[in-house]
Parts: sequence; structure tokens; C-alpha cells
Amino acid sequence: MGTRIDLPLNGVRVLDLTTWWAGPLNAMILADFGAEVIKIEAIQRLDNWRATLADRSVEQWWETSPLFNSAQRNKFDLTLNLASARGVEVFKKLLVHSDVVCENYSPRVMPQLGIPYEVLRGINPRLIMISQTGFGLTGPWRDYVSFAQVAETLAGLAHLTGREDGPPTFAGQMLGDTLSALHGALAVMIALDERARTGRGQHIDLAQLETVVPTTAQAQLDYQMNGRVWKRVGNRHRRMAPHGCYPARGEDRWIVIAIDGESEWKRLAELMGNPAWIREERFATAAARLENCDPLDRLIAAWTRDQDRDEFARTLQAAGIKAGPVLNPADLLVDPHLKARGFFQYLDRPHVGRQPYPGIGIRFSKTPMHDRMPAPALGQHNEEILRRVLGMSDQEIEQLRREQVIGKIPAALLQPAPSLDDPAEGAAPMRGK
Repeated sequence: MGTRIDLPLNGVRVLDLTTWWAGPLNAMILADFGAEVIKIEAIQRLDNWRATLADRSVEQWWETSPLFNSAQRNKFDLTLNLASARGVEVFKKLLVHSDVVCENYSPRVMPQLGIPYEVLRGINPRLIMISQTGFGLTGPWRDYVSFAQVAETLAGLAHLTGREDGPPTFAGQMLGDTLSALHGALAVMIALDERARTGRGQHIDLAQLETVVPTTAQAQLDYQMNGRVWKRVGNRHRRMAPHGCYPARGEDRWIVIAIDGESEWKRLAELMGNPAWIREERFATAAARLENCDPLDRLIAAWTRDQDRDEFARTLQAAGIKAGPVLNPADLLVDPHLKARGFFQYLDRPHVGRQPYPGIGIRFSKTPMHDRMPAPALGQHNEEILRRVLGMSDQEIEQLRREQVIGKIPAALLQPAPSLDDPAEGAAPMRGK
């Protein structure tokens, strides 16, 4: 099934019911570490990210989304309509042979589908199930839905991000999703370790909001200890100056410089040629520089704007100054450091060709992660999984296909199927977090 015998999670089978990013990324990390991850979606309701940024001008557009493809590496795809009794029946049979179930629906969905943890545990007592929701399975916000930016605002992160004279600002990318995914993968691995010792499975309740709250720990502690409520300061620091993002030569090219302590300040002054303004009283101490950071930033920017961004960053680092160029997505793909580390993996995939995909920033000396697979096509492994794991015959698989319990083409593009199964009563949309 594509896993290597020397990978840390080899032998672990994961049923991945997740959608969007937070849940799929969690399951992909497990797959990267060797778990056999079977992504389960339905032709009646595809993973939401199959449509996001997809090229609708091509025939099989649902296979072209870069977002979907980037979050499904190393997985196998089984289409299974869990809104049908037959689909749930097949899912329960798979559960007997599985270790982990990942889901990030709204809390009401799994019970409405008839497969809450209590039912699944009865089928497989060793099962580990993780529910990645926006706000957890308890509390007054339990049934509310969330995306990463919502978690950032409720966790207080957006309040701290942005310019001093501007509104709260999102981090710029879906930080809440990535934090939820990393916490989720760690939680599953801890639960697997605990099960190895006790033989017991368990249900993991992961609230996206609570994975983001620790990012504001310093501000929380300052309020608890000193009664201060932090305000936005842009790129500046509450203790260090200069500290910010400064222009370099060229259009939209920038470099970050962070000076901590007098020795670093003196080294920066030497690189600048010790101009006369360095000796002014308003820049003589760290406290004075912090008090006068506006004129200080203007003077430093006047110097940096004539510097080559990348060469300048190397010069600063060579002098022991914390600095780095601000890289854009195009820069990242050719960055020599990431290239030397082999961070981007190039994978060939039908419909999109050979593309680079970001790896994971973890290296094991004894179990290197390689021999990767691209994201699977819709229903690509239906027959393989149903035959190998459940021992189904060709006739049984064909019957599932005719009932549209499984398939490889979105149901909206097919002729209506005969009513061979009544949908699960009151089945709710499978909304991800």
C-alpha cells in the first residue's frame, strides 16, 4: 500500500473522513510517517477543497485543485456514501481492520450518520478517534462552525496582529488550521503509544480554538501578572529596537532585522559606517531607541533600501545579527537552503503533471521519509481497498458502484441512480473545520 517497512507508523491504518485543510493535513502527517491513510469521501459530496482553485475548464476539474493535492499526499482514496445504510455498513466493516478514525465535521454529523464514537467503539474497542472541531465537543459554542480566521480572532491573535493605528488583522494564512493539524497528529501518536501499553483506544476531542490560544501566551501572562492589555504594534517589538521589516533594493523586496542588546546594536552601527546620528542621545540606550523607534526606523530604512536583499541578509548574519530576507512563494521554490534540505518534493500526478509540494520539517535519522505518493484521484483505490481489506468480490463491488455507494465521478455529473437505499434519516451536511 505504498508505506515503507522502516517508517515510524507502518502498520497503522487510518480512516480519514476529513475535509478542507485542518483535518486532511493532520491525516497527511500521519501518512507521511508511514500510516496507511484511506481518505473517504463521497461522489455525492466531495472534499470541499477539490473545488477550490480547481481549473473548471478541463474535463476532470475536480482533480486539479492545488489545495486539495497539497493536503492529500501519501493517501489512498475510497469513495463511500455515508448518507446511505449500505455505505455505513461498509464503513463499519472497514473499522474492524483499522486503528484510527479522523473526522472534522460539525459535532452533530457523526451521530446523525449513525456512527458516533460510542457506536464505533463497540465495534472496535481499540479504536482511536479524533474529532477536530472548531470549539470542542462540549460548551456553549459546541455546535458552531469555524474556519482558521475565526479561531484566530477568538484566541486573541488577531487583536495583537496589525499596525498600531489599524484594525485587528489575520495572520495572512490559515494558521488556525495548521496548528490544529499539528496538535491532531501529535494527539493521535500519543494515543497510539498509550494503546500499545494498555490495549485501550480512546476519543480525542480537539478544539481548533484551543490550539491557537497559546500563541498569545505572552500577552495573557502580562495581563495576569501586571494588568496590561497589549495593543497592536505592527512589526515592532515591545522590548527590542530596531526591530522590523525594512526595504531593500528593488520592487517589493524587504529584509527583517531584529536587534537584541547593545553588542548587536554596535555591530549594526559598524555595518552602517557609524553615522553621526548613531551618537545622538535618543539612540544611546535600548530604552531610548524603543522610545524613538519611528525616526530610528526611517534612518535605517534610508540605509537598507540601497542594499541587495539576499546578499545583505548574509552580511548581517555573518556579523551575528538576526536578519533574513522576506521571501515570497516564488522565492521559496528556489531558496538554496530549502533545496539543500530537500523540503519540496516533486511528484507526478495525472491532470496536473509534475509539481513541487511542501514537505514536513521533521527529519528522523533512522527512518527517513521518502517514496512519496501524490494525492489520489477520486475513488482511485476503491477496488483495491474493498478487495484487499474486506475481501469483496467483483460482483459485490459492482453492486456498490451501481447503487452509487462508491464511484469515481461526482454524482452531480451522473444520471440519477435507482433508489436502492434510503438515505440516512436527517443526515447533516459534512461540514469541515
